[in-house]
Amino acid sequence: MRHVTATMLGALLAMCAGPALADTTSTPPGAPCLKNNGNPCNTNNGNLGQQGNVHGQVVVDPNPPPIDITMPAVSDRGVYISQIGDTSEASVVQTAPNAYAAIYQDGSSNDADVAQSGSGTGYVMAAQSGNGNFARIQQSGDGQNVVYASQAGNGNWMWSDQDALGAIYNGAKLTQTGNQNDMLLYQQGSDNLALLTQDGNNNAMTAVQLGDGNRLQWTQQGNNLSDLEITQTGGANPGGQLLITQSNGGGGN
Repeated sequence: MRHVTATMLGALLAMCAGPALADTTSTPPGAPCLKNNGNPCNTNNGNLGQQGNVHGQVVVDPNPPPIDITMPAVSDRGVYISQIGDTSEASVVQTAPNAYAAIYQDGSSNDADVAQSGSGTGYVMAAQSGNGNFARIQQSGDGQNVVYASQAGNGNWMWSDQDALGAIYNGAKLTQTGNQNDMLLYQQGSDNLALLTQDGNNNAMTAVQLGDGNRLQWTQQGNNLSDLEITQTGGANPGGQLLITQSNGGGGN
């Protein structure tokens, strides 16, 4: 997943169907416990997502509680950047008429990039602490987008891309705590909300919300948890409202 490009985002948009569920009791040859290789591991034989069997335990609730992500009022353009440490970089490009971005970085060799375009409104609050973390946040469209992003640890990677196409804003709260975690979120449409949290090391998440009214709360707690590659295609469709918890008892830094 690391260093994913816009080409992969295009491929994700082609995923219109939800992940298939299957069962297997055989263990393929090789190293089945390597991160995201799609094989059974640690007595887990369940097959969730496009890439195969997940590591750890997965609990899915199709009726999650409400997600509270506030869209602040934004007028004109504004940027605030605070950096403490060495060799960190931050950049903000705003062409949207109403855009605000705040970036806080504490540590060394961190990189945060924000791009806010389109004819609508964008709001970004991003914080990174630790060393060697990377965050790229893109907002576009004629509606409203809001992102609260936080990474604490070393070598974490995050990419968020929102395309607002309706009257109700898209919102995301993205949190990674630990080391070498990857997270990617793509939202296109209106009234999509995502609350994604990773706590541990070497975990991965990919989430795509297309259409209107999707709700996703996804938590990973532990180490080496597989990417389920969640795709939602509208709140009225099956899978449009989900709470997912992955764990294997290995949380922490």
